[in-house]
Amino acid sequence: MHTLLPQLRPRLLRAWRAPMVVLALLFGALAMPSAAASPASSAPTFGSMDAAGAVIAPLAYGGVVPATITFDGSASYCVEFCTLTSYEWDFGDGGTGTGAIASHTYTTSGYFTVTLTVRSNNGLSATASTIANVFQYTIGKFTQSTSVGLMPLSVAFDASGSLSNWDRPIVTYAWNFGDGTTGSGRMITHVFTTPGVRQVTLTVTDRLGGYQIVGGYVFVQDPLLASTNLTATSPSKGVTSLTWTNRTVMISTLVIERCTGSRCTNFVPVSSVPGTFTSFSESGLRSSTVFRYRIRATDYLGNTAVSSIVSVSARCRHATAGSRSHAVV
Repeated sequence: MHTLLPQLRPRLLRAWRAPMVVLALLFGALAMPSAAASPASSAPTFGSMDAAGAVIAPLAYGGVVPATITFDGSASYCVEFCTLTSYEWDFGDGGTGTGAIASHTYTTSGYFTVTLTVRSNNGLSATASTIANVFQYTIGKFTQSTSVGLMPLSVAFDASGSLSNWDRPIVTYAWNFGDGTTGSGRMITHVFTTPGVRQVTLTVTDRLGGYQIVGGYVFVQDPLLASTNLTATSPSKGVTSLTWTNRTVMISTLVIERCTGSRCTNFVPVSSVPGTFTSFSESGLRSSTVFRYRIRATDYLGNTAVSSIVSVSARCRHATAGSRSHAVV
């Protein structure tokens, strides 16, 4: 056995070296740089292409009514050969503004989408949006004893249902009755002495300045009187025209009634017009026929008053179908 080792040693060495040489060649090939390989990273280039971007920072805004919020679009940019020339803001509640930095006051609560549009000197534009979350900690509410009545009309208002946070108590209740008079207090009574539709508003304000404005309506009815000075003419063939005078301010509707014949009494409505109208005309009437007219007025309390009757003969024209037109004075 010992005599065979010297003979086998060269063969064993050759068998061991062969795979090592292969491995060395393989690792060497992997370690060699390739002429076709690209750099690991390279900075992006814009070349000659212009680009604009709108940026609003931060991404969200919030506040408490009345919330004055300042929006910052100064990070907006224009790349290469252009310059930003305008900043246009849409605050989401109907308000707008301009400038890289713009402020807006929100008087109602809600989520508002705020949009910034930037424009450049070479016609580029870009937009960005954010959200303004406006909170309402103070809520105004009121009830009223009535909403319609004959003047002089006494109405009691109660704002006890208004709400606020425990740390923001309501400190003032300001009323505007829509007739040129105002008042204050959580509960108040007001007498309306002139007719009309009055918009009543309540402004509640808490100790930190938060407020809300709420409103309602009162229909102050004056005594209903029948329309007067009713006249009727036939200015052209088959046409009749009426004019009259209203003596009541708060008329809900006026109904024009007509019958056919010089002694007729079976009046039927031919048209209904708003209470502010003082004239009416219709055409296409039967020729050489006498028509009788009257005006029925209705107020906001449901009362009615009927005018006197007037007669008119339509000028000669053969027609039976009628078309109507109205005019407001």
